[in-house]
Amino acid sequence: MAVSSIRTLLIEDNPVDAELIQAVLSQAPEAAFELEWVDGLAKGLKELKAGVVDLVLLDLHLPESRGVDTFNTTRACAPAVPIVVLTGLDDHELALKVVRNGAQDYLVKGQIDRHTLLRSMQYALVRHRLQIEEESPAWRDSLTNVYNRQGFFVLGEQLLRLADKYQYQVTLFYADLVELETINEIYGKEPGDAALQTVADALCETVRESEFGARVGGHQFAFMCYSLFAPPERDVLARFVEALRANSRRGQCPYLLNVNWGVSVYDPARPVALSSLMLHAEAQACPVSRTGGNVGGGG
Repeated sequence: MAVSSIRTLLIEDNPVDAELIQAVLSQAPEAAFELEWVDGLAKGLKELKAGVVDLVLLDLHLPESRGVDTFNTTRACAPAVPIVVLTGLDDHELALKVVRNGAQDYLVKGQIDRHTLLRSMQYALVRHRLQIEEESPAWRDSLTNVYNRQGFFVLGEQLLRLADKYQYQVTLFYADLVELETINEIYGKEPGDAALQTVADALCETVRESEFGARVGGHQFAFMCYSLFAPPERDVLARFVEALRANSRRGQCPYLLNVNWGVSVYDPARPVALSSLMLHAEAQACPVSRTGGNVGGGG
């Protein structure tokens, strides 16, 4: 399958830094980057207005503009294009400002390596694509405020299309609160809802910015992420279990939360429907107790 190039615009006035970025991207095996370098903001805005850019790497300090103004001007020109800031200033306040204003990441020159840059660029693309779809209220679960099944499938299909385009694997993680009905029967619906919220909160603490979690059934949850930059499955599970335990203790749950956990991997070389990926994860699900012990609440 032919892989479409990621059309990347580097706006950087330092030729040495530009050459370093060009060298990094030319050696990237994960995706084809088509890099264009311009040495000034005016030239960069001209390219953005032509509408042929997928991603911007932006130096904040240019001859015509400096600091946050550089970012704001660039974003105003092309709000639909994700921007990763590359700067020589290790300035926490400046980083917060540009991220609040919409930057996908803030990287300090001299502190980034090939892996960090490529990961940041890929995350920026995914996050921005999902943001463009916008978080419609119709896609949110009214109880837990994570995505609902509809939102999961809309965003999940988008993620699989990106995986096909850039030839990445995607991992689907699945969690099933198997004893919800028992909790409802013994303790009542309100504690049952609290148990669902506890799982949802743990899910949100487990997923990273480029991932998204959802309640895909009455007591089933799932999230997806690019496999290339995802930690090993055991680390994701450990992170989820720890978050679940911590949230259970804070909520002083009078019951144990028993969760089944399953994983399914999407390979663009052998594409399948998202529904099939979900069914496979459900079929593979087994109790967390087999891999790390029951998740106990307080009491």
